[in-house]
Amino acid sequence: MPLSLIRPYEPSYLKMQNHANLRIFLLSIIFSIFFPIVSYPEAFDSWSLEPFGYQILYEKASDFGGFSGISVSSNGKKFVAISDRANYFNGEMIRNGKGKLINVRILDHGKILNSKGKELSGKNTDSESIVRSPEDGYYVSFESNNRIMFHENLKSPGQFLPKHPDFRRLMFNDGIEALAVNNSGELYAIPELPPKGHRDHPIYKLKEDKWIVINNIKINEGFKITDAEFIDDKNLILLERKFTFLDGFQTRIKRILFEKDEIKSIQVLLESEPWKFSNLEGLSKWKDEYGNTYLTVISDNQFSPLLKTEIREFLLVR
Repeated sequence: MPLSLIRPYEPSYLKMQNHANLRIFLLSIIFSIFFPIVSYPEAFDSWSLEPFGYQILYEKASDFGGFSGISVSSNGKKFVAISDRANYFNGEMIRNGKGKLINVRILDHGKILNSKGKELSGKNTDSESIVRSPEDGYYVSFESNNRIMFHENLKSPGQFLPKHPDFRRLMFNDGIEALAVNNSGELYAIPELPPKGHRDHPIYKLKEDKWIVINNIKINEGFKITDAEFIDDKNLILLERKFTFLDGFQTRIKRILFEKDEIKSIQVLLESEPWKFSNLEGLSKWKDEYGNTYLTVISDNQFSPLLKTEIREFLLVR
């Protein structure tokens, strides 16, 4: 009811109600002055994923499979995938008129090289994540001998990046599993499991040729980090996997919102039922001609005939 200088007659119970409403209104103003509510507008907008496509990959080559990382071109038409045996595969993604994946064609494949230009061997072969650099080269992370390398192209020798002291404390088979480059060209790295002595996963950032820990994130319920991808400078997508002999594989995809490298919010975009997906390990993004963003994930069949090599894609709805 609007306030006025001349008020019509009101029953006493209405006067009491109006007085109560006025007191509540005044108290709300006082509270907002002395106890302002701090909000982060972007932290509360909700994103979602919609299934977009699915393909099982078949290839007769004996070294095909075991894919742990993938990098898709910006338009979603080409890709590079790496296996945990230091193999790389260049391929073409065949799409229909709606952009959905209908086939994959392998164009080239070979071995990732060491710093001397020779094929990797022994404990040096466990390549896990690949991401394109701003100079159109590639960063590749490795487990077992935990390190990150830079390659000008997939046929060139690798160049060692600096190591953080934590890298020595990473588990033998749970090392740097995720690499991501934001729109500003900054490189981030996250291990599959925390280093020995840590409860949470450090998020490393390469700054001035040195790794720093910008934040830590807790991964619970038995999930492990398998890859990551920046949508822009603020939004990081995390791919997580869980495995038990009883329930099989489960997949979880999260969105982390950063503000100047500080985590502002975390949103679970997808958490699958057991065995709904295969062993999804690699993650990348691309955009169509209309500016829609898609996520591409690839599975590691561990070179087993019992597991599939599959690519799944999701439309990111914002």
